[in-house]
Amino acid sequence: MRKLLLTLQYYLCLLVALLTASLSYAQNDKKTFQISGNVPDGISKIYIYKSNGLSAREMLDSTAVADGRFAISGKRPAYDLLSIGSGSMSIQFFNDGEPLTMDFVNDSLSASPLNEKFYRYNKENDRFSDEFYRLYISRKNTKDEAKKIELEQQIAANQEASNEHARAIIKDNLDNVIAAYYLDGVNDFMDYEELKSTIDSTAYYYNHPLLNTTKARLKMLSSRQMGNTFCDDVILLSPDGKKHRLSEWCGQGKYVLIDFWASWCRPCRMEMPNVLNNYERFRDNGFEVLAVSIDDKMDAWKSGIKSFGTPFIQLSELQGRKSRLCAIYGISTIPANLLIDPQGKIIAADLRERTLTKKLESIFK
Repeated sequence: MRKLLLTLQYYLCLLVALLTASLSYAQNDKKTFQISGNVPDGISKIYIYKSNGLSAREMLDSTAVADGRFAISGKRPAYDLLSIGSGSMSIQFFNDGEPLTMDFVNDSLSASPLNEKFYRYNKENDRFSDEFYRLYISRKNTKDEAKKIELEQQIAANQEASNEHARAIIKDNLDNVIAAYYLDGVNDFMDYEELKSTIDSTAYYYNHPLLNTTKARLKMLSSRQMGNTFCDDVILLSPDGKKHRLSEWCGQGKYVLIDFWASWCRPCRMEMPNVLNNYERFRDNGFEVLAVSIDDKMDAWKSGIKSFGTPFIQLSELQGRKSRLCAIYGISTIPANLLIDPQGKIIAADLRERTLTKKLESIFK
């Protein structure tokens, strides 16, 4: 009996090991892709690309179209993100080894359950991109400042809705590589705790290239661990040239949002109305905003302050991307922020859009 139990235990361990190995993502595991379909009149060639999520794509191969139809095959690493099409007419898919047929005329796809689901998600997501483009063009073409502000708020609301849509997709696909794709697009809008709880190091796609930027961001955000005391080593200037330290405001009994921005930053301009609305709503409860610019020229900084029209405390090192404060807190993209509690401890980072309001509501309830 003991021998039988040991034998069963051995085979159970072996089975677990084999399953783990089969689920591990490896770039040297290659699969054959077989793509066919039809295209509208006037298309003479179809191209297949290596796609890197939001990054530039790389052309891999092409095939001629005959009588409106095409077929192409090849070998690529398993679950490579590829795209196929011509010009602006294209779709993305994962190389899972299953045949894929794309009808570009009727805009329909026949493929593996994974790629059919991915195609459907991307079609749903197109509505946010289309709305963003419409609002962006409207804002660009109007000279009415009040209308511009209204359109910027609509753009911000559209971005928030797009982010929530991506979060829902990630939550529903933590067991497959679709989660990695959408994390690549939305991780900039996630704070440390959300990213840490979302990235699963045991997932088979953990080492997929699509997760590289997400993992890098998580590492960067670890420098802003909750509970750390704010850094007071950096000298900052006010617009009148006077020297200041963060300790003049942080750790002085108020909740302080250190908001990183720049005069040239369009996303900052889009987010600023949200910061201002929260400031006006909660300032009487003990909420302060320190707007820390990463500009490198005084004139541009002052012009940006005037353009944004915000009543916040304005500070800067005027060192641009060489800012020590940005290096200390791993600020590589803006807008970015840190929320400091009345005792001077970091309690949140990168609170944008509705997440900032939710956090402040939970504090000042």
